[in-house]
Amino acid sequence: MKRYIQIVALVFLLLGLQACASLEMPEYRGNEDFKLEKVEGRKIKFQAGATVYNPNWFGIRVKPSKFEMYIDNDYMGTVELTKKVKLKRKRESNLSAPLEAELVEGAMLKAMRSAGKGDLSVRFKGKAKAGVFLFSKKIDVDETIKIPANKIPGGMFR
Repeated sequence: MKRYIQIVALVFLLLGLQACASLEMPEYRGNEDFKLEKVEGRKIKFQAGATVYNPNWFGIRVKPSKFEMYIDNDYMGTVELTKKVKLKRKRESNLSAPLEAELVEGAMLKAMRSAGKGDLSVRFKGKAKAGVFLFSKKIDVDETIKIPANKIPGGMFR
């Protein structure tokens, strides 16, 4: 019986190591919603929805991670995923993620100016912590999302 448990543990270890080594980057396929929860000075808490496709043969957990945020190439501050998010294997998932942004001085003014011009280009750059079973790996993220002016949440900057 003890030998059986050791073999099962070894198989899980090998599968986990192989999964982390062959981890493909999930694909962003669109944004779904945005819900502003709290604004305290330069800190903003919000929920953001997105459709993401996981091309891997295994489910992935994206752990709390921090990213730099740019709007139209202007640095706005950092955005942090505050709770882990699960992506199902070989499937498109509609996610809702709790996020917290720490903005730099004058970021809201820059964002309002950019929103007044029309479509927004929002770029996230950093490292995401992704995990499979007990194993995790840091993945470079450099994603740019175009938000049409008519989709800016509730006229947030108007």
